[in-house]
Amino acid sequence: MSAQDRTFWEDIYRDTPRPGWDMGRATPVLAELLDLPACRESGPAWVVPGCGFGHDAAELARRGFRVTGVDFALAAVQGARERYGDLVRWVQEDWFAPSVDVYDGIFDYTCFAAMEPDRRGAYLDACARRLRPGGLWLAGCFHAVTTPPGPPYAMTLDEVRRLVEPRFEVLHLDHATRSHPRRQGREFLVAARFRG
Repeated sequence: MSAQDRTFWEDIYRDTPRPGWDMGRATPVLAELLDLPACRESGPAWVVPGCGFGHDAAELARRGFRVTGVDFALAAVQGARERYGDLVRWVQEDWFAPSVDVYDGIFDYTCFAAMEPDRRGAYLDACARRLRPGGLWLAGCFHAVTTPPGPPYAMTLDEVRRLVEPRFEVLHLDHATRSHPRRQGREFLVAARFRG
C-alpha cells in the first residue's frame, strides 16, 4: 500500500497508540528553528501539515501562535484533539487539495520527508499556495542518511536546496543540533521565505 493512500495512514494512527516516529512530545528542533534570527518576527497564523497526534502544533500554540493542525488521516486528527482539545484548530484534509486558508508560517516535521520523491515538488507547491508572500516554511527531520524505501525517504542537503530555491529564499539549511537522541546526526533543518 502506498503512502499516498489515506488508508495507509488511517491504519497506522488507528492501530498504533504511538507510531515509531511519535516522541510523545514536540520535537526539540522546533525550538531550534524558532530561535533563528529569521524566525523571530513572524506573523501569528501557523499551520502544521501532517500534524499526527499534534505535539508540535500544540507547542506552537503554547508559544503564542494561532495554529491549525492538518492531517490526511482522520484517526490522527481525532487523536490530536483527544490529547490537546481546542488549543489548536484541527482539520482533516488532503494537503494537496485547494484551500482558502493562507498562513504566516508552516512548520513541517516529517511530512516532507514522508512524501514519495516524485511528489516533493508538488508538495512544496502546495505549501507555497498556503503561505502569504514573505511567509516562512520551517522544516526538519529530513533523514540525511540512506534509509530503506520509506516513508521516510532519504534526501540530501543539496536535493533540498534544489527543490526549495525555485519557490523560496533559503534562510537556513544545516544539520540540526538539538535533535532527539534517537535522531541525533540524522536530521537537518531548513528555514525558507516564500518568494510570492
